Amino acid sequence: MHPLVAIGLVFLAAIAWMVTILTMLIVLVKGRRRAPAEVGRAVQSVEIQSSDERAA
Repeated sequence: MHPLVAIGLVFLAAIAWMVTILTMLIVLVKGRRRAPAEVGRAVQSVEIQSSDERAA
């Protein structure tokens, strides 16, 4: 294999790893931002159910 081809493949592999890691970090950050909203909705639904039970 020509040395320049080997160097090019190493650079391509490094770029692929960087894209993969950045994608995973973005997914993690978006997941953490979404979690409190979902927890808040769950708490609201529990409160609504408990208040309905009190009324009955």
